[in-house]
Amino acid sequence: MHLVLMRHGEPVRDGGDPRDPGLSSAGVAQASAMLPYLAREAFDVVYSSPQLRARETAGIVADRLGLPVVLDDGLVEFDHGAPYVHYDNGEADVWAHYFAGDLSPWGLTSAEFHARVSDVVGRMAEGRTDRRVLAVCHGGVINAWTCQVFGVPERIRVMEPGYASLHRYEHASGGWRVLSLNEVP
Repeated sequence: MHLVLMRHGEPVRDGGDPRDPGLSSAGVAQASAMLPYLAREAFDVVYSSPQLRARETAGIVADRLGLPVVLDDGLVEFDHGAPYVHYDNGEADVWAHYFAGDLSPWGLTSAEFHARVSDVVGRMAEGRTDRRVLAVCHGGVINAWTCQVFGVPERIRVMEPGYASLHRYEHASGGWRVLSLNEVP
């Protein structure tokens, strides 16, 4: 199986619903910039987090690929339901917890989050080794899966996924491996 996790484009930071912001104009441009890049690939399915910023990104991409979007709650971010606050916008106390691997301010443990991410990847794989999946999600989901593939499930963060970036993984008889991280055109 070939899995590509795509982070959503930049969300609106002011205005709109702070718990579920849509894409900013820059976010739409970021997702659109990936279209020629993604159109060269033959995906079997496009999954998305049901959060608006991911759904809008997935919609832009899926339209170009001619595929429907399958929503899966397993792809939601760890802070789902809380107001969106990027760590560079302040809230240092809350984000210090995240950087330390503590998701308790958002009502879950890192083990619970890792288990959810692992479960959703398992559902997307459906036992088919030839499947090519694109899943639009969030930076925390990408980090959690990457930590699991790297064999450090006690960690919650290993990188900063760029907006609309691609992260490629492959599963074969030997297990999962990372092919690339943070691809942008």
